[in-house]
Order: sequence, then C-alpha cells, then structure tokens
Amino acid sequence: MKFLIIILLIAEMLTATPIIVSGGPENDCESWIARLNDGRLMVIFDRNPDWASGNLYVTFSGDNGNTWDSVHPIITDQGDQATLSFVQLPSDTIRLWYASNESGNYGIYTAYSIDGLNWIRQGRVQLGWTTSNIVFDPTVILESDSSLTISYRVQGLGAYVAHCPYQGVWDTLRTLAGSQGYRPRIMKHSNGTYLLAYHRKSGTGSTNYDVFVRTSNDRISWSDSIRLTTNLNSHDPFANQAPDGSYLVYYAKYQSPAYNIYRRYSFDAINWSPEEQITNDLVYNTQPHFFTEAGNIFLVWTHAIVYETNNDVYFERSLYTSITESSLNSELLSKAKIIPNPSVNRARVIVNDDSEITMYNVQGQKIGKTIKGKTDLYINTALMKNGIYFVQIKQGITKTRQKLLISH
Repeated sequence: MKFLIIILLIAEMLTATPIIVSGGPENDCESWIARLNDGRLMVIFDRNPDWASGNLYVTFSGDNGNTWDSVHPIITDQGDQATLSFVQLPSDTIRLWYASNESGNYGIYTAYSIDGLNWIRQGRVQLGWTTSNIVFDPTVILESDSSLTISYRVQGLGAYVAHCPYQGVWDTLRTLAGSQGYRPRIMKHSNGTYLLAYHRKSGTGSTNYDVFVRTSNDRISWSDSIRLTTNLNSHDPFANQAPDGSYLVYYAKYQSPAYNIYRRYSFDAINWSPEEQITNDLVYNTQPHFFTEAGNIFLVWTHAIVYETNNDVYFERSLYTSITESSLNSELLSKAKIIPNPSVNRARVIVNDDSEITMYNVQGQKIGKTIKGKTDLYINTALMKNGIYFVQIKQGITKTRQKLLISH
C-alpha cells in the first residue's frame, strides 16, 4: 500500500495535456516561470496587442500548475515592455528585469517586489552602454554565492554577458559572448560551466536563423559555437540543467505548416542528442521557458490562436525522460534492470559485460563513486533519503539512464 501511494503521488505530478495560464482574445507571449519560496508557481508574461505596446502581467498557481489565478498587471507604461526575466533572491525579494523603450531606445530596466503583485520600479540598468544603443532580451541567473549573471542582446552587435556581485553593481565590461546573437539565454551547470544558447542568422533569407550554443568557465572566454539546428528557421532557445545532469535546450523550430517546440540534450555540451519534438500542433508554438524540479520539467510557452494577434501562454508539467537516448540504446536498455524498484535497503543493477554505473539525484548531482563490474552491481540505498534518483549505466561508449525510487 505504501508503494502504491507513492506511485499515485508521482502520477499526480504529471499533466497529460497543456494548461492555459492566460487565455482569451489578448495577445499574451514571452512568459517566464519559477517556483517561489512559499511554494507557489509564478508566471510573468507580456500582454502585447500590437507587438509594440506591451505591458507585463503576473499570475500564480497554488496547486502545482493545475489552475492559475486571474492575471494582474504589474509593469505598465506608454512604451513597450517586453523580453523579461526574474529570480527570487535569498531574502525572498523577487527581482525583475525587462526591456522597455519608455525613454526612447530600448534599454534593460529593473523592478522588485515582495509579494509579486506590488512592484517598485528602479529605472534603467547600467551595463556600460549609451542610450543610443538598443539593449534588450535580458536573462538573469542567481549564482550559488548570491551574485547575479545576465545575458542580453545589443542590436547590431550580438549577445553580451555581465556580472553583479552580491549587493554590488553590474560590471560594464561589455563582454561579447555570441557575435550577432539574438535572444541569448544563459545558464550555469552544477559543474561550474556556463552555457549560452541563442539564435543567429544562418542564411540570406529573412527567416534564416538557427540555434547555437557556446560554453565558458569564466564568462570571459567562450568556446567555439556549436550549431544545434540546420533547418534555417529555428529560434528562441532556452537552456537549463536537466534532472539527469545534462545540458537541456528547448527551442522553436519551423516544419511546415507551423513552429513547434523541440529539445536536445548533452552531457558535455559538445555531443548533442537527436532532437525530440515536444509539441505537435498545426498552429505556432514558440518562446519556451522551463525549470526542473524533482525530476519534472515545468514548461511555459507561447501558443498561437491567431499568430499575429491572439496568443496564449500554455503550461505543461511532465516527468523528464531522455526518449532519444533510450531509443538509441534500446539493446542496452532491454538488458539493464534495477531490482527491486522501489528500493528499501539495496538495489541490484543487472548488467552484461564490462559496465559502470553512476548515480545522480534529481538536481543532476553525482552521488558517491562510479561502480564498475562485469555482471551484477549493487547500490546500498539503506542510508539514502526517500525520493527519485537516476542511475546511469554505461557500457563502452553506450549509456542509458533509469529512474530508481527509494522508499524506506
């Protein structure tokens, strides 16, 4: 009965179909989602009727995304407020960054709130550019030392990054991270590596854009770019760390007759999986944003009702699985088994030939040492906390991962 309850709880965490966060005739887009410290989900999005006069709205969910509150305006102005990012700081303050042309050219502005409903605006962020430069597309991440890192775009130049120490000010080094990059989205892996995903021109046509990634260990020196799409019409990538520790990039890709959401993942940011299609609609799905928690993907995106004038924000919560890796390694997967699963004291991993197993928690952090052997391998689960874990099974260059549930 105990295991049945756990399985039912896990099943309840999943949503089978997308949920509308904000619907109706309004043109809602560019959404951003996060879990607040009080347990609620919060989404901020841009309501932009003509793509030139947007205001920012917020909504909350207290039941893990199954239902959403009425939307509430938070940043309104005569200008266009768009392309946003927010984080909750250790002090519980919610800090928002967004692009606005309220003073002429677009710049990046900031505001803060304690409750997510009432915001104090603090003006333009100084990143070393003059007001003649058009600066927008902010993505901000909170580092483990409570400092902040931002990626953003300067029109005509590309993707840049900057850093702000805890309670300090942003550097004005104007560090170029991706020449001619659009919509740069930065993430930091638990191994300390930064990954920047962006799209840029890849052909001569007006829609000829593809998705690229680059990595850095210091935010200053960046690797050569790696191209993730080749269809000459992909954009809006967003990167984050997957529950199994891989780099995970979602993006919008056009395949007639519509854009849909796709993703690819990699364990080294060099060798990337074949892409997986996440949505499959005859209307446009674009602008994905997600975070991961307890082995789940919390995803929001822009879903077109009428592409130019009526878009909604959609949400979906799903258990993360690396479908492509499982299919590529079906022979290994069919042979490898973990028993018992759920496990109480010890889990037996059935393998063939020379194999090694490595265990990860849902944050993608390695647990213990890698175990090597030729036949059955064992994991001592007696002292491990209850929850979902991932066991990576590697045989030569082939590897797959299986979920292990520990319940005492």
